[in-house]
Amino acid sequence: MANWVNARLIVVGRRDDVQRFARVARERTSTLFSPDMASGEGDDLHAERMEALERGFAKKEYRFQIRNDDGRTHFGRVSKGHPELFFVLVYFDPNVPPSGSFFISRGRARSHVLPDRLMDAVMAKHGVVDNSDDDSDDDIRYWEASWELMDLAEAHWKKALERAIRG
Repeated sequence: MANWVNARLIVVGRRDDVQRFARVARERTSTLFSPDMASGEGDDLHAERMEALERGFAKKEYRFQIRNDDGRTHFGRVSKGHPELFFVLVYFDPNVPPSGSFFISRGRARSHVLPDRLMDAVMAKHGVVDNSDDDSDDDIRYWEASWELMDLAEAHWKKALERAIRG
């Protein structure tokens, strides 16, 4: 049985370079995202609007699912073809730890794993006791906790991205 991981890819670089990446993602999706990422178990690949950053930089975010993987190796290869860009890949699956994020540039990846204590605390904060029952209120709380944890995993790389932008 496949295990699906929720993922978020944040692409950062000079505006023109991010636009070029976005165009390829739109026109030739399979060159940047694997088939399971393009069409996941619960949802298809989704791109957010590009956001302007300081000094002519921009970021673009993609949300998708990955089957039986965290995506690090795949996006390590993608980053080699786009050495002018920086990638933050966030992955989350509370059922098959670990969950966390990667900072990827030019084929190299640094990792950050969300501590179990933090995951337990955020789940408890949202009132998630057991995500295995069919209570729709608990399902909503589970997703809210999941999104918060993914935000925390992404935020871990904020300073690294700021250094990359400042050069």
